[in-house]
Amino acid sequence: MNKKKHIIIIGGGQSAAYAAKEIRNIDASSELTIISDEQTLPYERPPLSKDYLLNKMSIEQCLFFPESFYYDNKIKVILNTKIKEVDFNEKKIRCENKKIFTYDKLLIATGAGNRKLKLNEKDIMPDDNLIYLRNSEESKAIKKKLESSKNILIIGGGFIGLEIASSSSQLGKEVTILERGNQLMGRVIPEQVAKLVQDKHEENGTKIYLNVQIKEIKKIGNSYEVILDTEKKFITDLLVIGVGSLPNTNTFKDSELKIDNGIVTNEYSETSIKDVFAAGDVSNFYHPFYNMHIRLESYKHAQNHGINAGKNILGRKTSYSAIPWMWSDQFELNLQMTGLCNDYETIAQRGNDFKEGIIYFFLKNRRIIGACGIGIGGSIGRDIRLAGKLSEQKTKVTKEILSDKNNKLNKII
Repeated sequence: MNKKKHIIIIGGGQSAAYAAKEIRNIDASSELTIISDEQTLPYERPPLSKDYLLNKMSIEQCLFFPESFYYDNKIKVILNTKIKEVDFNEKKIRCENKKIFTYDKLLIATGAGNRKLKLNEKDIMPDDNLIYLRNSEESKAIKKKLESSKNILIIGGGFIGLEIASSSSQLGKEVTILERGNQLMGRVIPEQVAKLVQDKHEENGTKIYLNVQIKEIKKIGNSYEVILDTEKKFITDLLVIGVGSLPNTNTFKDSELKIDNGIVTNEYSETSIKDVFAAGDVSNFYHPFYNMHIRLESYKHAQNHGINAGKNILGRKTSYSAIPWMWSDQFELNLQMTGLCNDYETIAQRGNDFKEGIIYFFLKNRRIIGACGIGIGGSIGRDIRLAGKLSEQKTKVTKEILSDKNNKLNKII
């Protein structure tokens, strides 16, 4: 009698959950285990900076699947367990609690962790009123602090910082954002949309400082004083830091696993080691459409990449070539982006106000390489999705066609 294969997934996020689901959709017999250092079953992270802080969702409502899903599908979930090392030659996983697991196939879906703010060569570590946001426990801490804090200072003008700023402002708090770049969301979002977002925040009372350098952070009682290199000072009840993230690869840094801005994988989620796969935020994967390696951090990517890994783990060779897509909700506005909005020749604008939606298309060789828009509710969603399809199909278009809202994008496909 053949021994059952044991598939182990390290990580308890979206990629892990959806990889497990896909594996069970195809293979009902293999042993399947998720090992997570979280205290909770896999859950959505986007609400942690938005709906959870605004009391619109509970952590329980953020779960991808209920506990019964894992039980019914014979998926063993081991929580609150940190991995010490993985012996890829012996196919053994050693945990900090001394437990050892043996696998036949391994998926690494450890995600990304907060990049620490560094001042004078030292990492600024979290404290009672100094918080980074990455998981549910940190979100709970921010929510609790918001009950008593009057003014919030956020270091970092990326998605997380802006979403927390939006939530805090809606709760009646005084909000200040310090960003070292010359625009908000500078690593991802084009400047045209970033400026619209900045205007919206400032209209709601948020004070935004760009091009700043932080010199020092001092703890004064239960408050913090943040001093810029210009000697300008800020005092805050609650300091939230969001200065990016790093792939969680420390466990494998001394191993033979190829790591370069994440675990390097091909388009089939395969790593440099046989029977070892990686997916989601931790993976620097080859994208056949763009002909380069990319590391993405987005809700949709984490889900789709996990599903892709699940297929490939079971031998169903499936290339991952999904066009990137991400979104952010701030105040009543919805921001969405598809593709990559760089390395372009021409820009086309469609729409002139938030009600109808404003979208910028980025073109090269008369093809859409990316599109980014913002609007109220679902005003831009359909055209952003269609822009992604036009990009994927390499359909040739003109700036004039895209700029005219009378030209329906679904008629071009």
